[in-house]
Amino acid sequence: MLAIISPLIQRGVIDNTLEGLIDLRLWCVDGKEPFHCRMRGNCLQDIAGCRVEFENHNATTSTPQERELSVLQALRDSSGDAIAGDITLSLRSPGHNNRRELNNSLAIEFFLGCNVRILIVSSAFTFTLSLPQWHMSWEQDNAQRLLNMDALRNHVAYNIERYRGPGLTSASPQFPLCDWDYRLNRAEACMAIYPSVRDKYAGEPGGAACVAYVMDRPNRLGELAAEEESRTAPAPETPVADFEVLDFMPAEHVPLLRRAMHHELFLKASRMTATVQRHLMRDPASPSSVVKHAGAYVTSYAGIISHILATILLTQQDTFNHDIAATRIRVLEMRVADLADLGKDLPEDVRTELDTAAQTLIAGLGEMLGGLRRS
Repeated sequence: MLAIISPLIQRGVIDNTLEGLIDLRLWCVDGKEPFHCRMRGNCLQDIAGCRVEFENHNATTSTPQERELSVLQALRDSSGDAIAGDITLSLRSPGHNNRRELNNSLAIEFFLGCNVRILIVSSAFTFTLSLPQWHMSWEQDNAQRLLNMDALRNHVAYNIERYRGPGLTSASPQFPLCDWDYRLNRAEACMAIYPSVRDKYAGEPGGAACVAYVMDRPNRLGELAAEEESRTAPAPETPVADFEVLDFMPAEHVPLLRRAMHHELFLKASRMTATVQRHLMRDPASPSSVVKHAGAYVTSYAGIISHILATILLTQQDTFNHDIAATRIRVLEMRVADLADLGKDLPEDVRTELDTAAQTLIAGLGEMLGGLRRS
C-alpha cells in the first residue's frame, strides 16, 4: 500500500544530528499532536548530520475528510514500526510550467512495517538547515541508498505476496481454482505496484536497474548489464522502461501465456473487454448514468476475464484434470450470463452491446466445453 500524504502535512522537523538515527516529527492539518517516530539509518547526503525544520506550502487549507483523518490516525498508531527510506531536500522533479525544468523537492519516504509506504513530496516548501554535526561520505550515501532500496524491495515483495485481485476474490466455492489463477494474480500484483516504483526512479541515472532490482526482475538486470558492457558511447537519457504482464511471469511460462492470448476464446473475451472499457471504465467524476451503475459489472467481469485466461492456460498443459476444467467452464458460462442482471440499469444501447458481446463469449465457452468433452 502506498499513502501519499503530502497535502496533509503542514510542517515538520527532520533531525539526523546523531549518526545512525533519524528523529522525525510531522505536524498535520488535523491540528492534533504531531506524528513522532525514531528510525535507524540516515538521511541522504544533502541533509545528513543536520536538523531541518520545514514548512509545506502545498498543505491543504480545507477541512480534512474522514478518510484523511483515519489515515493520519493510523499513521500515529503505527509510529513505532517506522523504517526509513530516502529522506532528502534534493529530489529532482519536473517543473509545472516546463517539463524540462527540474526543481528540488522535499521528499520523505518511510515504511510502516513492510505493509505501508508513506510518501511526502513537496516542491513548495521553505526550510531552515543547521550545520552538520557529522559528515556523510559519498560511499556512505551510496550505502544508505542501497539500504533504502532494500526497504522498498521488501515492501514490494510483502504486498505482492498478499495481493488478492479479482481472479481470487471473485471465485465462488463452486469454482475450483488452479495454479494459473495464483500465477496470474501475482503478475497482476506486480503490475499494480510497478507504477509507484517506476515513478520513484524515473529520471535518475541507472533508474531502470533500480526498478528491476526492486521488482525482483533478475533477468532484466542481466539485460541492462549486457547493454552497459557492450556500449561504446554514453547512454542517452531515457525514461525508466515500462514492463508488461509477460515480464512478471516466469520465463518458462511466457510461451504458454502468449499462445493462450491468441486462443479464439480469449480473443472473444478481449473484444468484450474492449466494449466494457469503452462504455463502463470512464472518469468516475463523470455524471453519466453509465458510470453510476458500472461498478458491480466491471468488478465481476474483471474476475471472469482472469479466470478465462487461467482456464485456457490450464487446458494447454500436457496433463490436467478434465473435470476441474469442465467445472470451471460451466461456472464461467453462468457468471457471464449473470452479467445481464448487473447491467439491467445501464442505458439500453450500452446494455444491448454488452449483452451481445456476452452471448458471443458464452458461445465460445460452450465450444471450448464441447471440445474438452470430445478430447
